[in-house]
Amino acid sequence: MFAKVAALALAATVCTGCIRSATLIKVKADGSGTVEQTMLMNVGMVKGMFGGLGGQPAETPGAVNEADMKRAAERMGEGVTFVSATPLKAEDGFEGSKAIFAFTDVTKLRVDQDPNISGSTSGGFSTPPKNSNPVTFAFAKGTDGASTLTVTLADKPKSDAAPTAAPGGPDMDNPQMLDMMKSMFKGFRIGIDIEVAGKILKTNADHVAGSRVTLLEMDLEALMQDEAKLKQMQKALGPNASVSELKPYLKDVKGLKVNDPVVTIAFR
Repeated sequence: MFAKVAALALAATVCTGCIRSATLIKVKADGSGTVEQTMLMNVGMVKGMFGGLGGQPAETPGAVNEADMKRAAERMGEGVTFVSATPLKAEDGFEGSKAIFAFTDVTKLRVDQDPNISGSTSGGFSTPPKNSNPVTFAFAKGTDGASTLTVTLADKPKSDAAPTAAPGGPDMDNPQMLDMMKSMFKGFRIGIDIEVAGKILKTNADHVAGSRVTLLEMDLEALMQDEAKLKQMQKALGPNASVSELKPYLKDVKGLKVNDPVVTIAFR
């Protein structure tokens, strides 16, 4: 997901513009915990998109398909189980669901960095694309009672884009194109957070609030308001940019938060 920030902002698609996604991974001192995943879709945009193609969505956004949820749990790793799911509806027209999964060993957990709406629209938990980019974890218990969680994200995730793809994308100097993208990404937000059960003693993460670390935050509606920064990113970065290449351009950019590819969190 990190390496797709520029691509998402500069080479937008209707489907990504439909999404609002939040993942909260809660880790206990023994390495067990839960994953709370919320996936909402812009119902009006989805219906308009499918209507223009002469069809209708397979399911109503927000419909909870327990079989899909259980398959999602299996894909997350050994010892992951589906706990519950609740339909949600926001006032701005986004609908979806919040699902909770439990895991017994965080080192066996794999959480996809990319929001996924392929297949069933029931909460967005359908089969991940072949080029999924999972977040992986390591965990160690110290002799002093402290626990250390290490989170690894792909610095240069797999991509279907050509390795030599050049910088480019929509013409940001075209007012009509910019207005269209602002409309498309209205309400678009993605976030991945870690919350540990205890006090954080030490971490190399850039974005920390209490016992919570924000691994990734993207608010493309906010980013679209900074036209100068958007144009700068388009000129400098291509669709295959790595996290390391992106970070210098993302400092203090409203709507975007990223960390280094490897984040360590010591807590007790």
